[in-house]
Amino acid sequence: MTSLSTERAKRHIAVFGEMGRKYAHLIEKAFDDQPEWQVDVWPCDDDLATRDAVISTCEAAVMSADFILTPGNFGALMTGPKLKLVLQPWVGTDWLDPGFLPEGLMVCNAGGHAASMAEHVMATLLEHALELRRQHADMLAGRWHRAGRNAASEARHGHLNGKTLGLVGFGEIAQAVVQRAQAFNMTCAAIARSPRDATPAGLDWIGTGDDLPRLLGESDYVVLTCDLNSETEGMIDAAAFGHMKPSAYLVNVARGEVIAENALFEALRDRRIAGAALDTWYRYPVNIDDAEPDPDRGGPFQGSRFDFNALDNVLLTPHSSAHTFDADEGRYISIGQSLREYADGQIPKRHVATGTGDNLDGFKMP
Repeated sequence: MTSLSTERAKRHIAVFGEMGRKYAHLIEKAFDDQPEWQVDVWPCDDDLATRDAVISTCEAAVMSADFILTPGNFGALMTGPKLKLVLQPWVGTDWLDPGFLPEGLMVCNAGGHAASMAEHVMATLLEHALELRRQHADMLAGRWHRAGRNAASEARHGHLNGKTLGLVGFGEIAQAVVQRAQAFNMTCAAIARSPRDATPAGLDWIGTGDDLPRLLGESDYVVLTCDLNSETEGMIDAAAFGHMKPSAYLVNVARGEVIAENALFEALRDRRIAGAALDTWYRYPVNIDDAEPDPDRGGPFQGSRFDFNALDNVLLTPHSSAHTFDADEGRYISIGQSLREYADGQIPKRHVATGTGDNLDGFKMP
């Protein structure tokens, strides 16, 4: 990294956080042929003087979870006198009110994790169909009743071949899921925010939110990949569960709040659907590395006020579907592409919000 004190004419990109420090070289690589751009890193340590120096010169800033979750950092960044663009190494902007940002400040999200999330989705579908966890537990207990040599007239688990997969949202992640589901001979359908002129490759049909009841009613597996916004918050409610097959399996890699919390718990507890794989939640521990006791019931921290740990028809993961080695690297490659588009005078393709400046003091840590 070049020293901040050299070459005043340089244009600066600030990269924050431990992950930013690890992958800053990917951003530098995007500017190999543009030496006037300099990447400055602050890894979210205690050196606030360096943080403030980086902020004072940056035209673009790459945020990180540890940067945002540390009190004072976000507000300090918003005072940057040269700041024109901020980028986040994830997709969802539900945490970010444009009013928190100075007027005109652009926000970009990041891609690079669709493959990892699609593999996570397919793994949950396969686990449910094949009941691998139960088969493993049976073997440890000496139970061989699932064997093909048994005397039972019926098998005890299924497969994905020929099943119908319904996707709520049809962006990069859903498209990657469809590519993989086709290899299992699944029939795929989806709904998206806006109507499509033609049915995308790999889909039997595509509709809009008005077609949600049809999608839920036809699907053996329902996968949520949509954004969280005013239209999607709570869209999977008690009525939606009423449209689903009793044998249906739900996978959520979107945001927890896309599903009404109480309706989800009741549908699983009462077995109105067969089960669910839940990767996103309604609350998160303050300290991810050493989670505090659950505020409602003590014991292990849960991502809901309801006791999902007590259910035997759920697969619980800690919002990790996009957090793989390759996906983390892919995000910063994506960020480098957006920064290069900006440097070339374009509005980046992944531009998702613009600051309005009408609630600058309203930011609360997500």
